[in-house]
Amino acid sequence: MKYDYEILFEFLPEEDKKNFLVWDSAFINISSERIVATYRAPFEEKIFISLSDYDARVKQKEREIKLNAII
Repeated sequence: MKYDYEILFEFLPEEDKKNFLVWDSAFINISSERIVATYRAPFEEKIFISLSDYDARVKQKEREIKLNAII
């Protein structure tokens, strides 16, 4: 599955956003229904995002794109 890394970036802690370098990987942990995303800021870190939170943000972004296209 491909992820929108702009949306994943929104879930990073504010302090890590300032030092963010690169995404290493992102995958779904099926048993816990979470996305596990590994990144460097500057050391390797992981964030865990629930699938429902990610899906809600994807739908919101799609709505915003459609609304901006109408305007």
